[in-house]
Amino acid sequence: MKSTSLQSKDAAIAMVPLLSSSYDNSKTTSLLDSASSTVVDSQLNTNFNPTTFLQIQAEGKHTISLPSPPKQLEIPIFSLTTGRPVYISIRPCRSKGNCRLVLAEDSFETAAARTTYKFGPGRNPIVRIGGDDDLEADKFEMVGMSLFTRTVGFETRKWGKFEWRYGDKRERAQYAADNLLILEKVEVSGERVRVAQLVRNDVLRTPGTKYMAAGNGGRLQMDLVGESGHEIISEVAVVVTCLVMLKKEIDRLRAIQIAVIAAPKGP
Repeated sequence: MKSTSLQSKDAAIAMVPLLSSSYDNSKTTSLLDSASSTVVDSQLNTNFNPTTFLQIQAEGKHTISLPSPPKQLEIPIFSLTTGRPVYISIRPCRSKGNCRLVLAEDSFETAAARTTYKFGPGRNPIVRIGGDDDLEADKFEMVGMSLFTRTVGFETRKWGKFEWRYGDKRERAQYAADNLLILEKVEVSGERVRVAQLVRNDVLRTPGTKYMAAGNGGRLQMDLVGESGHEIISEVAVVVTCLVMLKKEIDRLRAIQIAVIAAPKGP
């Protein structure tokens, strides 16, 4: 376990805001106020009544930049109740896509989930929910990670089938969002049940990032129990698969940037 990683994580736990000195402190403090303080956290959709709220502080990647991997190696996920990090997503180095999700206050950095990325087209990321020694860990593939599709599905052994998709214009307007990522459980009957969504707008996106940035964070709203009274999916599974979607946005932008640079120049 590297001391530098522990030091940076301790700093994240000790203060809000964190990681980027470019953040506006007043904006970040406001961002982490109670869930009821903003219209987008109210129960606008009668079929989706979120009960859990987290803030993903991912810096993402600016549109006008070189096609290099993002600099941020540790992405903190905050509780709105305590204003402190609950999870931290850690990449070992800038050139690696693989990451692990740990409990923020676990000094041993034990993985609650891991995501493994393989290079090349059609090679989908693999998510593992559970510790490294957990024999009951759920392992699944995130399907549809082509650069040409924005909908991604996965099927778990424990909770069933789910799909991340982007909200349409009507849905975005309903939640005052300029970007809305929606996670739905896909029942055997074909019925869809919304269990989570990531709302990004001028108020809720990661401070210091802009609308056009790829992979920037926002307010993660979840209803993990629903009307059934039984767990639909775990919080860890929602968080780690949402982070995969944010990485997909960055990968798409990088591919476009590479194509622009490689395009033949005119006479």
